[in-house]
Amino acid sequence: MSVLLVWFLSIFSGGSMNLECSVSNLSDVSNYIQVSKRKLLTSEEEIMLGVPSNLNISLINERDESDSTLFKVLVAFYSIALLIVGSVALFYFKRSKELKRVISELFDSDTSEVAVVQEEVVDEKRYITQEKEDAILSKLTDFEKEKGFLDKGVSLNALASNIGVNHRYLSYVVNKNKKCDFASYVNELRIGYIVDCLKTDSKYAKYKISYLADKCGFASHSRFTVTFKKVTGDSPSNFINKLKRKKEAA
Repeated sequence: MSVLLVWFLSIFSGGSMNLECSVSNLSDVSNYIQVSKRKLLTSEEEIMLGVPSNLNISLINERDESDSTLFKVLVAFYSIALLIVGSVALFYFKRSKELKRVISELFDSDTSEVAVVQEEVVDEKRYITQEKEDAILSKLTDFEKEKGFLDKGVSLNALASNIGVNHRYLSYVVNKNKKCDFASYVNELRIGYIVDCLKTDSKYAKYKISYLADKCGFASHSRFTVTFKKVTGDSPSNFINKLKRKKEAA
């Protein structure tokens, strides 16, 4: 083994050392080998320590650059996301505030309307004393005697204005004392008038239904017929025929 080492070293050293001389100087060779080993180990250590160190520096630099780029990307992403979330939150906040304002206005409006209606009812009960009610009834009696109901243009507001009372008060008194609304009150007066005419004056039985309707203040023939039957229980034609038969029988 030692001989082979000597021969190997002689080849790499470039000398003309022969095998016998090398064997005789084996101790020197052994020392040479030890020195060579130490140099080789030193070189290996330098290689092992030097090359990876440069690679580590390069990898560290690349990693730092990658981390820096990633950090910038994350900062940009979260900034944009925060901006979007903030914009959406601001939008819904404004919408919510506007919705609350609209609801508040609607509620206030409804409350005001209810308050007005309640105030009107309270006013009617509070200010229409018996004396005031009697005064309005007296005006209605005059209205009936003067046959103001025959006017086709008569209305609640028009009559209230003529007799100088609030139209709500007039409506209240009619509903309370006549047990019907103002329109029904007037139409019943008209039917009562034409029935009296048919009973007291035979010439009315000869008139057409449309003339009778116009005579007592109805603008509509059909409306007159419906109201007449509602009040008397008979249509105008049947009512007139019954009157004729009754007079003939008498």
